[in-house]
Amino acid sequence: MKRKLLAVAVGLAIVPAGGWLYYRITEPNPARGPIAPLKQALGEATYRRLIIAGDHSDGGIYDPSIKYSRDGGTGWLLYSSITGDFKPVGPYVHTCLAKSTDHGATWSYVARINTSADGTLDLGEGRTLSGAWRYEVATLVRDDGAPEGDWKLFVHKYFWNAKKDRLPAYGWIVMRTAHDPDGAWSEEIPLFGAGRNPPSPYHQTRIDLNALSPDLKGSAAYSEPGALAHEGVLYLSLTNLWLFGPDRIVLLRSRDHAKTWQCVSTLTTGQDAKDLGYACLDGSSLTQDHGRFFLLASPASRNLMHDGTLAFEFASLENGLLQRDATHKLRIAAYFPPQASILCSPMGAGQSDYDENNTAGGLIMPQFNLHDYPHVFQIYSTGRMLPLP
Repeated sequence: MKRKLLAVAVGLAIVPAGGWLYYRITEPNPARGPIAPLKQALGEATYRRLIIAGDHSDGGIYDPSIKYSRDGGTGWLLYSSITGDFKPVGPYVHTCLAKSTDHGATWSYVARINTSADGTLDLGEGRTLSGAWRYEVATLVRDDGAPEGDWKLFVHKYFWNAKKDRLPAYGWIVMRTAHDPDGAWSEEIPLFGAGRNPPSPYHQTRIDLNALSPDLKGSAAYSEPGALAHEGVLYLSLTNLWLFGPDRIVLLRSRDHAKTWQCVSTLTTGQDAKDLGYACLDGSSLTQDHGRFFLLASPASRNLMHDGTLAFEFASLENGLLQRDATHKLRIAAYFPPQASILCSPMGAGQSDYDENNTAGGLIMPQFNLHDYPHVFQIYSTGRMLPLP
């Protein structure tokens, strides 16, 4: 749910970036990139809106993360619930849970897991800022065999102010655990920070991601987590943010159920986005289908912040390598375009998720729909499955 504003904390000073500056940098034209013929071949996309029975979010729902039970019979969906009288977003962004027992044909509301609420930010030296704490872009994963419970969620918690918008430097990646998604969840664990961020008195995160790899040294914050567990190893993809907005998508790995972490690789870079005709790749998710592993990512341009969803297949999940051609350009395994009939905002559509057991819904994609104000945040079932020919 990215908006065109980024703020980076330098020490205790908040420095507004005035809009994601990478949009001001000359970028390739998506109409001339390799995705253009895919759009033409796929034609107009028609998706089915995903309705969650019992959900009453004021502004709608977004940021889906889907995972099925071990037997494949019960689907669990984490999503952002937008509430409050502030347009177009919030001010409150909560994390809620829904359930399906018919492979994604229908969904019903279960509970609110993370509650967004008013707060006062401590800027130090007696300075404060009023606003709200938000929980955004949560991801759900089944980490079988973990002593604290088989289920984990990772979510970006950050501070928001009506004038300055989101302040991602005053934010971090939170982890919570549970034995069952609809059971009791643990207290928040402030897991990942970025160098000096979040600043004091919020500098309590367990792991400084910037210290895990030279590629991450200058990161200001992290967001958009995607999670996958395979053969006892927990993988997490993240977008790292710097002064100019989203920079790259990186892959982390834990072999001890999230106690310690390694940086496996940089999955995508700005050059990869440029090769595709875009400014950046964002909104990552990790998924699998019948033994094949995929990274989902949303391409962004100057005119459209999320232009659908791209699927890239892994050449090696263990080594964090995506399939590339002879010129080292990313191979596109599949493309899920936005639904043009509702696309009337630069917010666009993307940040999707997928589970091979969601056969009645396929890949699920959030789309921003101004035609249905005030419920502008929506999620759709595409009906398309991975892998594709």
